[in-house]
Parts: sequence; structure tokens; C-alpha cells
Amino acid sequence: MSMQVRVKQQMEDLDQRLASFPQLNKLEKTVGVSKLYVVLGLAAVYFLFLILNMGGPILTNLLAFGMPAFFSIHAIETASKSDDTQWLTYYLITSFLNVIEYWSKLILYYIPFYWLIKAVFLLWLALPKFNGAAIVYNYVIRPYITPHVLRIFKQSSHANTTHTTGAAPFAKSTSTDIPHKL
Repeated sequence: MSMQVRVKQQMEDLDQRLASFPQLNKLEKTVGVSKLYVVLGLAAVYFLFLILNMGGPILTNLLAFGMPAFFSIHAIETASKSDDTQWLTYYLITSFLNVIEYWSKLILYYIPFYWLIKAVFLLWLALPKFNGAAIVYNYVIRPYITPHVLRIFKQSSHANTTHTTGAAPFAKSTSTDIPHKL
């Protein structure tokens, strides 16, 4: 299959997905421009700003928050556990990235197109098509960090069972003690 045919199929698939947003359908009728072209044009302007390093930190942080927040709300309201795991993993990785970024601003200043690279990395992490968050978790976090976290929890739960005062009763509470709907 040629590259041109694959790109056309991807554009048709994206157009069908965008059709599920009534606001975009209304915008398409009002403006007279395909919703696909509107979205692709906005994405092109967004990435142009990143390439030119105009507002890189805020644009990247909006991307890191906006799309995942939208899908996280959806994940919270569905019964499936897999989408919850996807977004918990995403937030774990992006939080770690933000901590590292905070402490290495001077180094990051010298990396050309850092904000563009970070935006592409965030998309790779977040988009289910790539499943990047699961890949990072399975190949980096699970083998190198998870054993230490589990050991700490095992030690703290052992300490909680030997003490009957202090924080132990609170630590033994379950998620059912907290109302689901706030």
C-alpha cells in the first residue's frame, strides 16, 4: 500500500472521529471549511509555535493537561479499568518528567526544539494508538522502580499491623470508605 493511500485512509478515519463532535460539525457548516482542515490547520499553527519556541512551556503544558483531562473524565465515568490504568500511567510519567524538567531548566535551555520534542513525546504517551505510557511503564518503571515501591508498601503495611494506634486505622481504610461521587 502506498504512502499516499495510507495518508488518505488516516485522514478519512480522523474525519469520521471528528464527526462525533457536534461543535465541529456546526463550525464546518458555518465556516464552509471541512472540520478536518480546521483541526489540521490549528495543529499546524500549534506546532509552528513550538518550532519557533513561541510560548513553548505554556503550549506544551496545555497539551499535557488538556487532552488527558478530557479522556480522564471519560475514563472515570466508564466501568472499564484499562482506560483508568492508561491515564494513571500517563500522569505518573508526566509528573516525573515535570519534576526532572524543573531541576534541569538550565540544561533544557540548550536542547534545540525541546518543547516540540516534549509535545511529540506527550502525544506518543497519551494517544491509545501508540500506547506509549504502557511501554514506558512496562520497560522502565515496572522493572526498576516498582519493586522498591512494593517493598516500601509491604514494610509499611507490616508496621501498621504491629501497631494499633496512630495512623494504622486510617491506613487500613479502603476506597469504599470514600464516596465515589463528590
